[in-house]
Amino acid sequence: MAYASLELQGPWEVRRKFKVPAMAHTTDARVVEQALARVAGVRGFSVDVGKHSVRVRYETKETDYQTIRNAVTAAGFPSADGWWARRKAALFQNLDLTGRENATVKPSACCSKPPVVRR
Repeated sequence: MAYASLELQGPWEVRRKFKVPAMAHTTDARVVEQALARVAGVRGFSVDVGKHSVRVRYETKETDYQTIRNAVTAAGFPSADGWWARRKAALFQNLDLTGRENATVKPSACCSKPPVVRR
């Protein structure tokens, strides 16, 4: 089941994948899809019941990995919580926050030349 495309379309969009072990039926997948559709910044997703996985495409300027996982957990389907899942979650969250900070910074001077201040 999919909502929109998973192809990246903007400079601040990312694609992430995580496991949802409790998702076993198509009705569970629909609940997860509804939860993802309500998160601001989510541009697309794909839910695979057979592999118990969710792939999501979102804008880092608007949301982050932990917010998406929290939305799925609030819908009644906690994501995997093993040591590898926690490591990936920490990495993805850090990348998302860094991307959000980078998106808000004004562009710097061209060619690493600072602008000339005239008096």
